[in-house]
Amino acid sequence: MSEENESVEVKEEIVSFTPKREKKEKKEKTAQEHFRNGMLALVGIIIALATLQLYFSVSEIISMWFEYQYRPIFRSLYYLVVIIAGLLVLNRFFLKKEKN
Repeated sequence: MSEENESVEVKEEIVSFTPKREKKEKKEKTAQEHFRNGMLALVGIIIALATLQLYFSVSEIISMWFEYQYRPIFRSLYYLVVIIAGLLVLNRFFLKKEKN
């Protein structure tokens, strides 16, 4: 018996696909939802303006209450608190991962 070596070519196809996501039906927004979104935007703007005013007011308070040699220390602490609070807000509301 003689054995013959046959070369067999196997072609592999790599198929990649992204699963189709079901599209949610878009509902028409009611006047109530438009009003709610508008009020939310208005309140957000008012809060942002109040936050800026508070930020600058605290800086002035530091200038009035503390001697000139201690001002940089208290301003640094204040700015650190502002940065930490900003990062917490970003993390909680904007960088939050969707849970499915």
